Amino acid sequence: MRKALRAAPFLLSALTMTGCLYADVHWPRAYRSATPSDVKAAVSDPVVSGQACNTALIYLFAWGNAGYAAAVKAALKDSGDALLYDVRSDVKVKSYVFGLYSRSCTVVTGRVARP
Repeated sequence: MRKALRAAPFLLSALTMTGCLYADVHWPRAYRSATPSDVKAAVSDPVVSGQACNTALIYLFAWGNAGYAAAVKAALKDSGDALLYDVRSDVKVKSYVFGLYSRSCTVVTGRVARP
């Protein structure tokens, strides 16, 4: 009984670490975007948005790619050979049942310029 009580804090801490059994995630670090003076900007350039997400389940499994590159790729998916400039970034997190399921997303919004 005493051994079980001594092991309880270690087991509890192991269970509360997200992704402690499996983790394959990408997080954003840094991203440099073009400015309007770097590209041939036009007033008619459309504004697009894209997001990339990581997911964690029951504190044990985590997966996804919430990096800037994945979010920019999602924003430009319908734009062909285009360039994103004047980029703004945000993070959106949804967590349910004390974090048993959580989803963290990087959202980028910017204007599309043609090279």
